[in-house]
Amino acid sequence: MYLMIKLSLIVNNEIEKDLLDYEKNFKSEVGRIHDIFLKEHKTYEYRYKDISNRISYNSKHLVLAEAKNWFNEKEETPFRFCYSSYWSNSSYWIKENLILELGLSDRKRKLYVPFYQNEQQLKRLKMGKPMNLQIVHSHQKWYAVIYLQLQERRIYSKKQMGIDIGIKVPAVVATSEGKVRFFGNGREIRYRQRQLRGHIKKLQKMKQYKKLIAFKHKLSHVLTNYDHQISRQIVDFAVKENIGVIKMEKLTRINRRFNVRKCENIYLWSYRRLQEFIEYKAELEGIEVRYINPYMTSQKCPKCGKINHADDRDYHCSCGYHAHRDVVGALNILQTL
Repeated sequence: MYLMIKLSLIVNNEIEKDLLDYEKNFKSEVGRIHDIFLKEHKTYEYRYKDISNRISYNSKHLVLAEAKNWFNEKEETPFRFCYSSYWSNSSYWIKENLILELGLSDRKRKLYVPFYQNEQQLKRLKMGKPMNLQIVHSHQKWYAVIYLQLQERRIYSKKQMGIDIGIKVPAVVATSEGKVRFFGNGREIRYRQRQLRGHIKKLQKMKQYKKLIAFKHKLSHVLTNYDHQISRQIVDFAVKENIGVIKMEKLTRINRRFNVRKCENIYLWSYRRLQEFIEYKAELEGIEVRYINPYMTSQKCPKCGKINHADDRDYHCSCGYHAHRDVVGALNILQTL
C-alpha cells in the first residue's frame, strides 16, 4: 500500500534554474534511449555508464524505466508534454530542506530546496518507507511528490457502512448497526457556488484572464480542502463505529443522475475526488473499501424491494416505508453484495 505526500517547495531563481536544467537532461536522456529502442525494435538493459552523468547516479535506472514504459506504449515522442523529473529514494533526503542528488558532472553535487513545513505532512513522512520522488511544476509553483510504502493494516470486523454521495447532501452514511449520519452542508456549498459563478462571469466579461485562471485554481483548492474535511469526518466516524468494510457506488452513477453537460454545479466534479479521499483515508485505518453496482440504489425500497420514484428529497413506498432519498441510497448501497 502506498501513500502520496505533496510538499510545496520554496524556489528562488537559482534553484528553479537547477531544477529546470535537471528536468531538461532527464527528458533528453529518456528520449535518446527511447529512440535507440525504436531502432532496435526492443528494449534491453542499457548500461549506466552510457547514461548521461548529468543524471543522479542513483536515479539512472528511472531514466531507463521511463524509456521502456514509453516504448511499450508505442509512443514516438516520449515526455513531449511531461513536466516532471524523478529521483530514487537513495538520491534524496528530507531534513530541514529537501536535498536532491545531482549528476556527477554538475558543479554542485547536491541541491538544497526549502519547503513549507507542514506538521501533518512531516508526521506522515514517518509512517512508512519513502520510495521514488517526483518534482512537478505548474503555474509557477513547484512541488515534490513523495510515495511512501506503508505496512498494510486490516480491521477484522463484520460491521459495514454504505455511503451515498450527492450534490444537495454531500454524503449520507448508513451502518449495519442501524446508524445514519449526514456529512457536509449542501446548502452552504450551493450558496457559495452561486457567488463564485457570478465572480467568474464577471472576470470573463472583463477579459481578465490571468485573474480568472488564478481564481479557478483558488476555487479548486477550496473545494479540495472541503472534500478532505468531509472524508476525514466520515472515516473518523467509521473508525469510531469499528467498521470493517465501506461500500460506495461506482462512478458511472453520476452520468445517469445528472446531466453533466448542462449541469453548472461545481461540486459535481468533486464526486469522484471525495470517493478517492474516503478510500485512501479508510485504507490507512485498515478499512476495506468496495465499489458496488449503482443500479436502482436511489429508487429501490430498502424494506420490501419495490421500485419507486422519490418526490424531491422524500421517498415513500406503498409498504409504508418513508425516508430521505439519500438515506435510501445509503441503505441500498449497504445491502448490495
